[in-house]
Amino acid sequence: MNITVKNTTPDTARITLVGELQDGSFDAKVMAETAVPYTPYWDKQLEQRIIYIQPDPEQLASILAALNDRRLSLDELQNYGSAAGGTSSIPV
Repeated sequence: MNITVKNTTPDTARITLVGELQDGSFDAKVMAETAVPYTPYWDKQLEQRIIYIQPDPEQLASILAALNDRRLSLDELQNYGSAAGGTSSIPV
């Protein structure tokens, strides 16, 4: 199954911050690009990445499920983000 999410554009400046936690799970938060912290956002995180997509809550839940089930990697997800606008079809 694929979901189609809007890529962010410079005028909207919204991103999805995705974190991999020490227990192997993932979490994510859609926020303004200017709100991204310079320090870790989640306790006990291994990594966090900025992805230039703007999913709705249902789409974000599907993306997180795919990450947690290892059907999607952070590297693959990052390839779908774009500051150029448009949409991305993400296999989840």
